[in-house]
Amino acid sequence: MGMRIILAMVLGLTVTLARGSSNSESDLTSIVQKMERAQAEVSIPNHVKRDYRLSRVNSAKVDSEVIAVIDFRAPGKYSIEKRSGSSMGTQVVKRILEQEVGIGASSQKSRSAAVTRENYLFSYLGEAVLDGQSYYLLRLVPRRKQPELITGQAWVDKQSFLIRRLAGMAKSPSIWVKKIHVQFDFDSPKGVWVLNNMEAVADVRFLGARKLTSHVMNYEAASVVADKIGAVPPIAAVLLPK
Repeated sequence: MGMRIILAMVLGLTVTLARGSSNSESDLTSIVQKMERAQAEVSIPNHVKRDYRLSRVNSAKVDSEVIAVIDFRAPGKYSIEKRSGSSMGTQVVKRILEQEVGIGASSQKSRSAAVTRENYLFSYLGEAVLDGQSYYLLRLVPRRKQPELITGQAWVDKQSFLIRRLAGMAKSPSIWVKKIHVQFDFDSPKGVWVLNNMEAVADVRFLGARKLTSHVMNYEAASVVADKIGAVPPIAAVLLPK
């Protein structure tokens, strides 16, 4: 009798776990579907002004600073408003903007780099608190090797289902780069999805770790689909000097 009770308990636990797993998969699918829909429907800026800073990791000194204006309307263009310090900073920012504008002007490139099931495998990690607010935390694994895709995590807003933070490791473009970590912080004031802050750290052989940050100074919004600039810029490639 005792053995039967134990077996019944084990079977009951197994069924419960199976149901829990099924529910988790269902919840994940629902979150990702709503996230993709939110990204497709939200407005994003078509004109942005950003401040870029390049420095060594763990150093308060800024080696170079660049202020750039980007117009994502086709065919896409950018201009450098101000530059100071090392010329390397200007080279890095120009290479980033060339890539970003190129992706923004091509629907095919935008689609291949967007945070969707077409490009990523997702798993549900639970909930995480960011700046005092709780978010869905998803694990991202690229379906293929591509510089614009990262292996990492996404913090998804529980109400809007827009990504609040995207962070992880990017594919190294060269044997000269040992590893690259990127973090993108988004905001959605008044229904506009904005890339507020970016940080990329690359460990470059013989040069050490370099950090590039950017911050939005101002922007103009327009009703255009989010995946036009929803791609992650190939930071790994541009942190290497030519």
